[in-house]
Amino acid sequence: MPKTKTPRSVFYILVTLAIIVGILLWMLLGFWGVILLFVILGITTGTYTENVEGFDAHIVLNYWTGVQRTLFQGLNFKLFWEGVQDEKIDLKTDLKEVVEQTWQSKDAMMDTTYIYTIRPDYSGDDAGEKIIIFASYEHDAIRMEGRALFSMLFSDYYRERSFDDLINKEKINGEIFGKTGTGRVKLEEFEKEHGVEVIVRLEDSDVDAETQKSRDIVAKSESFTEAVDKLMKGKDGKRKMKRPEAEKVAKMMNIPGVTEHIVTLKIDGVPNLRDVTLLPPGLGGKK
Repeated sequence: MPKTKTPRSVFYILVTLAIIVGILLWMLLGFWGVILLFVILGITTGTYTENVEGFDAHIVLNYWTGVQRTLFQGLNFKLFWEGVQDEKIDLKTDLKEVVEQTWQSKDAMMDTTYIYTIRPDYSGDDAGEKIIIFASYEHDAIRMEGRALFSMLFSDYYRERSFDDLINKEKINGEIFGKTGTGRVKLEEFEKEHGVEVIVRLEDSDVDAETQKSRDIVAKSESFTEAVDKLMKGKDGKRKMKRPEAEKVAKMMNIPGVTEHIVTLKIDGVPNLRDVTLLPPGLGGKK
């Protein structure tokens, strides 16, 4: 937590004014003038000092020059013609959100969940300038701009890669937001432009439900084909099954997603019936 260092110019101006007033009072009232000076300084403390509580910041405006500066926790000196802005800055502000979005990769639609946190940056010697920049934006505006940027970075990354490269979340986080990540420069530009520090973390990345269904169908088909091939080859060079027989046996093995229903009909008076079409009453049949 930074503590304000009163600019030397402010300190020198206040000291100079106190000396000038003290000299004038000494010339007019002598020793009692010095006593009066201390009384005046005590009564007017609120006009040249500002107390800031911990994890808060105040912005003061110089009415003569239009220059702003930031006061952090502790007792701060200010000039008589500097005014404190009405709204204090809460340095514990967290603009955070959990975002669920779907991205198009080279070969699949990917469902993702990522979390971002945006906080005011009060680190370094330029902490005061960063806080002034942060205070110039509405919180909702920072949140929306941040989310738009993060979404763009994820979208650009996903569309250039296939499903197999989009499962390792730690790798994705590093390659986008790490020190040498593809989005590092844009993230730092956003932080500098808004006076904030940003944390973005991908929590989940997987194919969407429809894509997963398609992949399951392919996997089941491959399992069935593999089972039929093994049955046709047999073991140790022994008798091989013919494909129709191997397919029937494979269907009886309860391979997930592969089923066969056999219905046997026996109609009196028609012993050799085959290839029959049955229609329910609603489609033209009677029974």
